[in-house]
This record gives sequence, structure tokens and C-alpha cells, in this order.
Amino acid sequence: MIRRFVLSDIDQILDIERQSFPKSPYDWATFVHLRWLHPETFLVFAERDAQKEEKVLGYIIFSWDGHLISMAVDPAYRRKGIGRRLLETAFTLLRCRSMRAEVRRSNLGAQAFYETMGFRRVGAIPNYYGNEDALIMEWTSP
Repeated sequence: MIRRFVLSDIDQILDIERQSFPKSPYDWATFVHLRWLHPETFLVFAERDAQKEEKVLGYIIFSWDGHLISMAVDPAYRRKGIGRRLLETAFTLLRCRSMRAEVRRSNLGAQAFYETMGFRRVGAIPNYYGNEDALIMEWTSP
């Protein structure tokens, strides 16, 4: 199920974040700030485990103007359609004609995923991640 992020999700989100972005993970304060800025567009994908506890498997944060701020899926659950469902939910909520994201030049997995979702590379930002460039990827509604 996809729902809005709540503060009780924070530990699971931080765990996914550290596994997904080991070079520069967001910290607790950053996620709390992003929730404050984007309460309606900070979403999680969660499912209930055998003990009926909710397990967060992924998240997406985006702005109403179509900027994809961050997105990650637990590595153990990748390639199962979770990222696709999160992104499709964002497209639907935004009713947008375009969305843009910055992706590390070295993050080939994310680039390939976004390309399968219809994003294309439109530029680069030198040293966006300190000593690494970001590729600007953009999705335009068909």
C-alpha cells in the first residue's frame, strides 16, 4: 500500500536511505524537514509482515512543481515494481506534464530505472554531489 509518511516510519526510512545512498545519506533531521515541507508528497510503500507489522519497503519525496527530491527502495525488494508504483502514484497525484530528477553520474541503476519509466537525460550539473556530477533527467507526459 502507498500512503503518506508518518514519523513512526523514520527508522525504516533511515535504514533504506543508508543502504541506498551510502556515500551521502539524508539524516533524521533532513527527513523531518522534508516531511514538514512536503507533507502530502512524502509517500511510502509499506506492506504488513507475518506479525501484522507494517514494513516500509520504499519511499518517494517530490514537490508539487514536479521535482523528484528523493526516492529509494529497500535493496532486498528492488525489481518487484515498488519503484514503478511509487513513481506512477507521483505522476497521478501531480497530474503533471513533466518531472525532473538529479541522479549521480555513477548511479547507473537509477539511471536505467528512470529511463524505463520514460525519463531522458537533459543535462548535467558539475560537482552537484561534492566531487561528483549529477545528471538531470526529465520525464514528459506522452
